[in-house]
Parts: sequence; C-alpha cells; structure tokens
Amino acid sequence: MSQNRQLAAIMFTDIEGYTSLMQHDEKNAIEIRSKHREIFKSITAKYNGELIQYYGDGTLSTFKSSIEAIKCSIEMQRAFLEAPSIPVRIGVHVGDIIRTESDIIGDAVNVASRIESLAIAGSVLISDKVNDQLRNQKDIQTQFLDVFDFKNVDTTIPVFAIVSEGLIVPKLSDISGKTKEKKDKSFKEKFSVILGVLLVLIGVIAVYYNSFYENELAKIKSIAVLPFENMSNDSDSENFTDGVTEDILTHLSKIKDLQVISRASIMQFKESNKLNSEIAKELGVTYILDGSVRKYNKQIRVNAQLIDASNNEYLWAENYDKTLTEIFEIQSQVSNEIAKALKITLSANEIKSLNKPPTDNPDAYGAYTEAQRFLNRGAGKDEELKIAEGLFRKAIELDPKFCKAYVGLADTFLEYIYWGRKPPKEVLEKALGPALKALELSPEEGGSYGALGSISFYRFEKETAVSHLEKAININPNYVGAYDKLAWIRLFEGDINEAVRLFEKIVELDPLSTKNIANIAFSHYYFHQYSKGIAVLDEALRKHPNDNMLLWMKGNLLSGNKQYEEAIKVFNQRTESPNNWMLGYSYAKSGQKNKALEILNYQLEKSEKTYVPPYMIATIYMGLGETEKVLDWLEKDFESGGLGLFFWGLKRDIKFDSIRDEPRFINLLNQIR
Repeated sequence: MSQNRQLAAIMFTDIEGYTSLMQHDEKNAIEIRSKHREIFKSITAKYNGELIQYYGDGTLSTFKSSIEAIKCSIEMQRAFLEAPSIPVRIGVHVGDIIRTESDIIGDAVNVASRIESLAIAGSVLISDKVNDQLRNQKDIQTQFLDVFDFKNVDTTIPVFAIVSEGLIVPKLSDISGKTKEKKDKSFKEKFSVILGVLLVLIGVIAVYYNSFYENELAKIKSIAVLPFENMSNDSDSENFTDGVTEDILTHLSKIKDLQVISRASIMQFKESNKLNSEIAKELGVTYILDGSVRKYNKQIRVNAQLIDASNNEYLWAENYDKTLTEIFEIQSQVSNEIAKALKITLSANEIKSLNKPPTDNPDAYGAYTEAQRFLNRGAGKDEELKIAEGLFRKAIELDPKFCKAYVGLADTFLEYIYWGRKPPKEVLEKALGPALKALELSPEEGGSYGALGSISFYRFEKETAVSHLEKAININPNYVGAYDKLAWIRLFEGDINEAVRLFEKIVELDPLSTKNIANIAFSHYYFHQYSKGIAVLDEALRKHPNDNMLLWMKGNLLSGNKQYEEAIKVFNQRTESPNNWMLGYSYAKSGQKNKALEILNYQLEKSEKTYVPPYMIATIYMGLGETEKVLDWLEKDFESGGLGLFFWGLKRDIKFDSIRDEPRFINLLNQIR
C-alpha cells in the first residue's frame, strides 16, 4: 500500500446526540444528516478542503492551510445554526499525518479527534498549534479554555475556542470528552505552582542574561539619535540644530529594519553628561548617533558619528561642509551612510524616500522647525499651539508644496482635541484640509496617513482609521502616534492583549515617556483589572514620584476600584489642575458632595468663558448621581464631536454602568461606530 507523509490541518465534525435521535426519529435523523453532508460538501470545497471520509454522523477532512480550515469551520457552523438547526461539533488540529490511498493516520489525527470530542453544539475548538497560526489574522478571534490531558496522547494540549458572531464558546463546566481521569488539580489550579517554579528559573536566567547582555544587544539594530551639539552663536541656531537632529531621526525612522527612538525620549539627553553606553542602556539601543552643527552666515558644517554602544567603537564618522540650501542633502547622506554601516539593505521605496528633500526653501524649513519646537513641547498649552499653527502656516506660505508643513498643521489641530482645548467637530474640519493636501503632495509620506488616521479616530470611523494608521506604519515603522491610536482602537474592540502589545511597542520606541507607561496601565482600567494597572504605575512612580500623568492615571484606576479616598489623595498629590474633573467625581462618590460641587461649579463657570469638554462635566454629575444632567452633557459632548478616547471608552467605562439601560445612553453608544 502506497503512503506519504505531509503536514495538514485536520478537521473532525459530528452531530451531537445523533445516535439518540436515530433511535427516536429515524426519518428526521436521516434528513439532518443529509443537510449536514450537503453543507459540509459545498463549504469544504469552497475552502480547498478534502473530505477523507464520512463516518455515520461525522466527517474527517484535511486542509493545506489552518486559516482556510478555520474560515471553513466558521462558515459551516453558521450554516448549521440556521433553522432548522443542526447541533454540530467541530475540532481542528494541525500536524504531521501519514496519507494512504483511502485514509490518514498519525498522532495529529488522534489529537484532532480528541479536541472535537470536547466541543459542544455550535462551537469550534482548536489546538494551540492552530491558534499560533491565527495570531496575525485580525478577523479571527480565539479564547483560551484550558489545558487538557487526552487519552492516548502523551502530552497535554492547550485548547482554544473560536470567537465569532453566532458561534458558541463553551464554559469549562460544559466540557466533557476523551480526556484522562484527573488524578490531581486542574491546569489553572496548578498554575500557581508552575509559576513559582518559573519565577525561580527566571531568576537564574536573569543572572545569566546580565552576563551576556552587551553581546546580545549588539544583534539588535536599534539606534538613538542624540541631540546634536550647537556650535554656533546665531540667535536662531539652537532651533536650527534641533531641527537637523529631528530630521535625521525622521529620515532614519523610515528604514524598516531599524528601530529608532522617538524625539520625546532622545531630547531628554540634550546637554547630558552621561556616557554613550549609559544612554544606550537606558534607551535599550545598540547604536548611538551624535554630532554637532556649526552655522555661520549661509554656510553650515555638520559633524556626525555612529557609535557601537556596547564597546564604544566608532563605526562611521563624517564632516559635511555645505550651504543652507544643501542641508537636506546632508540628512539624506547621513541616513544612507548609517544604513550602509549597519549592513541594512534599503528597498527602492526607502531609497527614494530618504533622498527626497522636504522643501527647497531654507526659510520655509526654518519656520517649520521652529513650529515643531512649539508643537512638541507636550503640554498642550493653547498659546504654544497657536504659535505652532502660525509658524506652520508661514512655512506653507513660503513653500505651498511643503508636505510636512501641512502634516504639522494638521497635527497641531489634533493636539487641540487631545488636550480638550477646542470642540473636536470644529477642529477636525480645520485639520482635514491640510491632511488631504499633504496626501495629495506626497502619497508616500507616512505623516499624511497618520494625520488622516487620527482624524478618522476622532470621528469614530474605526475601519477607516485602522486602514490609514496601518498605512502610516507600513511607510514609517517607527511612527509612535500611529501605534498609539491603533492601540486604543484595539482596546475598545475588547482585545487587551493586542492593545498592550502595541503600547509596549510604543514604549520601546519612546522609553522615557511616562505618558506611554501610563497608557499601558490605563488599558487595564477598561477591563476592570485595576490591580494590574496600579502595579504598572507604582513601578513607574518609584522612578518618577511626582509625574502628573502617572498620578492622574493611578487616581483613575483607584476610583474604578471604588477606592475613592485613596484616589482623592493621589489626585491631590498632582501639581496641576486642583479642580480636575476626576477629583470632582471621586469627591462625589466618597460622599463629599460640597467639594464635588465646588469643582463642578468651577468647571461650569469656566465653560461659559472657554471650551470645557462636556464629557468632563457629565462625569462629575455621574458621581453626584444626577442621571438626566449626565445624559444632557454627554449629548452636548457628542454634538461637539466627542472627547476622543474617553467617548470611545463609554462602552467599557465602569463609571457609567448604572445608566447603561437608559434609552438616551444606548442611543449615544449606537452612534459610536
């Protein structure tokens, strides 16, 4: 008998309770089996599956792709569930099989059969190996059930359920199948013991890891562009030098195979006396680029050197003597030389992007770099944003084809929204024009897609936002802002693991920003995992005990956990916003109504003079239990455009649980796409 070995996805299906049905209603049982086979045959063919055999009320089939097998199983279950429904169980595993002329055999077949035996009608269960192959399939979600010890299977198998509209996810109490009799505790009960062992192992590994840290780090192609030293005496030379640093950093960020630390983190080392090796370790990078800029009249000299931080060895160095109009040529040459020194092969698109000057007008460039300085200060002060806005407009006036200036103008408008300075709806209209103009001028500029993605985010247009943001990251794989918006979208979809992964990626790119650490912690708020979030913040507060962002996030998590007195203490440790809306909410929930009313009245009076996001006032009313006023102010917030991520979060925010059945609140949630 001929046979061959191959890797395949194996699917078992069967009709639950079919034997009993056959005994009591043979005609109906035959009709059900006929429908089962008809659906199975047509959908399996659609996904390139191969039927190996029918057996009574079940089937055995194989697929060349795990993804196709799962998509097939989802579509089949939905068809089986349509009236008159058929109670079908499905199990899928991937592994090595031996193929004969009429059958397949092997351990993988046995495992697939055992997994199917655990399923209940309407569910699709899969092994961990299949789950691993689905990790990048954003349209297929799974849920871990437990680890099972199957009969005639040597190793334990983690089992997951497919989560999809219409499909059923079994509860552990509903599961029974071909497993060995448990002689000890379940996997979850044993986990604490396993964890203890792992912690010991981690301790041993940590000691070992420290011994070869420097060597391993050298394998990672990551770089920090330290602020170049200003060697000039001109009044505007400091700003010009910072602009050179930032543009080299931006150029390098476009290289896919190079992880580049963001501006926010590297600017903290301006005029620092720390050794390069210390800075590299703090930022988690392998390489350091530093240098100096001397500007005199229309001439400039730029000195740059690339250093391997693990041994302080100079890998490349160069001096450039150019005119101001040739500054972009220097930035392109530096980026290309670094890629060459690090043995990074640039794609055609990367070469084109690195060698394309943003403008040929030095004055426009000067206005742009000064605008960036005000935009990137990070405090969101209205007066600074207005200065940035004016300077970006000046750069555009001097060079109407200056794409990055349009992106900068759009980003400035978006900052007004982030900090709650102006009504989102009003500002988004202003941001859209320059963002679209930037895209028209340069479709290969990641910032154009980033701005458009942020605009769609603030408009609650999820699919469009994701599309734009992913394009931005594809063009610029070090784009912190795009990762940030994607992380919040994934969080509000309910995927905390993906959200935390994206936030952790942001921390890799911007490791010294407490805002990003705070966001990781705050993501746990929306899943009621307050202790996890507080633990993250406490660790960060040990290094930054007076950081206002960290303290604010901790106060939020404490309030979510109903620790209102503790939240009040934390909010009052902050050095800004004594009339903060979350402090007002916490006062109200703790029974200190007079203090809550003081803050509420302050915010109401302020709202008559300037823009105050209505969401904030609604939150204080929520603490006071005034439902109608909460709904009034939330509706005002939505009419003004909705306060960014807070309005997105209404679906998950514990503060609003008591009004979830209110028709007006339901109507608001239905308008958030």
